[in-house]
Amino acid sequence: MTRTEVSPHTAAGRGAWPWVLGVVLLVIVSLLAIALGAVSLPFDTVINALRGSGDMASVSIVRELRLPRVLLAALVGAGLAMSGGALQGTMRNPLAEPYLLGVSGGAAVGAVTAMALGVDAPALITGCAFAGAAAATLLVTALARV
Repeated sequence: MTRTEVSPHTAAGRGAWPWVLGVVLLVIVSLLAIALGAVSLPFDTVINALRGSGDMASVSIVRELRLPRVLLAALVGAGLAMSGGALQGTMRNPLAEPYLLGVSGGAAVGAVTAMALGVDAPALITGCAFAGAAAATLLVTALARV
């Protein structure tokens, strides 16, 4: 194989179709999540509500309740995927995950310590959990280098 040829077994050789398929599936699942709920809405009503037309109850349900939740869920999922990829890249191990490396345990220790010290603010407990996870990651990384 010459230098300019692309192997069909590499990521570049697979092309863009997995990404296109993923985006199409994301759009379909998002529309399903917007349409289904306590008040089920037909797809044409959802599309009209996304455009801002139709009855005000449907527009309100779609634009003010369901769409923000679906977008937030997609962003959280993307963030979790990126943080998992960053963790695996940092550790240079495709099998690395938070439970295996003690990151989740460190976060739990940080949160429990904050609660034991009487912290009531959820933002501070979350910050302590993040600090515990970071400390556990630094400890594991330092131990791995020894």
